[in-house]
Amino acid sequence: MNEGHLLRRIIHSMTWIVLVYYLLPEQIFGYYKRSLLIILVVSILAFEGLRLYNEWHIFGMRDYEKKQIAAYAWATMAAGIALVLFPMHLNMVCFIGMGMVDPLIGELKYHAPEFYPYVPLLTWGIIGIIILYLVTPYSFALILLMSIIGSITAISAEYPSIIIDDDFLMVIVPLIVLYLIDIIIIS
Repeated sequence: MNEGHLLRRIIHSMTWIVLVYYLLPEQIFGYYKRSLLIILVVSILAFEGLRLYNEWHIFGMRDYEKKQIAAYAWATMAAGIALVLFPMHLNMVCFIGMGMVDPLIGELKYHAPEFYPYVPLLTWGIIGIIILYLVTPYSFALILLMSIIGSITAISAEYPSIIIDDDFLMVIVPLIVLYLIDIIIIS
């Protein structure tokens, strides 16, 4: 395993760190945290534009990312959209799920392909069950349903894409699906 590969796995496993957003006060130095989040996302995307224009290669990036939007930019867009538009309980499931399961998928596909997609589906589903059980008043049947559907959509969204990176899709696709279930069943 090369150093860039290891760095990518470590960064993926820390995806949940964006949930610190919920621990921040509503205003920071007189600015709303949502506004600061948007400024941060736009700044990172502006840097990504410069990186692409100048064809910079950042340590840990895959070679093909030199000429296309890098995974960190896709993940930044996912975080910005998710934190602004979706509820905390669903963001918790999707970010922790993606952070734990995406690196697991990468390692399983390489070292133990016979366990893919079963172990990732089960892992994401268990994460969903635990988090939803701990942070929502939902019935266990609803939690189980949401975890199964979320798991299937997250793992399906992981499949390689030419245009949109799985770091974006593994967060946003299950978020949209779970949010629809949330508003249809809960409302």
